[in-house]
Amino acid sequence: MHSGVNKGRPEESVLIDTGVSNLFILEKVVRKLGLLLSDQTKKIKTMNSKEVPTVGVAQ
Repeated sequence: MHSGVNKGRPEESVLIDTGVSNLFILEKVVRKLGLLLSDQTKKIKTMNSKEVPTVGVAQ
């Protein structure tokens, strides 16, 4: 997660470590970056939503 921080100076962009174990990106971004996409599909569920399958794992 990125956030803007302003503490008496010009605003800086900081990265906040939320401790998550997985990162999720769009399939088109995987392809644009030239990453390999495996067939390892899993399911994810976020708060107040239905469980949905993933497309695969980018390596």
